[in-house]
Amino acid sequence: MEKLVVLRISDNDGVDLNGVKLRSTSEVAEALEKIGAENSDMTVSVEATDSKWYESIGKAIYGSHRAGFSGERFRVLIDGKPLKA
Repeated sequence: MEKLVVLRISDNDGVDLNGVKLRSTSEVAEALEKIGAENSDMTVSVEATDSKWYESIGKAIYGSHRAGFSGERFRVLIDGKPLKA
């Protein structure tokens, strides 16, 4: 069963993961690596309320990729809509 891990962003003060504020790319990567070790089929969803939070969005994206999440196992939503590259 696939697990969805949501990284929530509502400001440029960091990335929220289950109520914990992650303030750096390294913190995001380390948290996801730990969760991923227990859930090999998990998907990461970065969900931001607005694109103006680009600093935190960047930390979430870069940290997720450092932890090995990309392609089918990674998505970004801005105000509920998929981010188009």
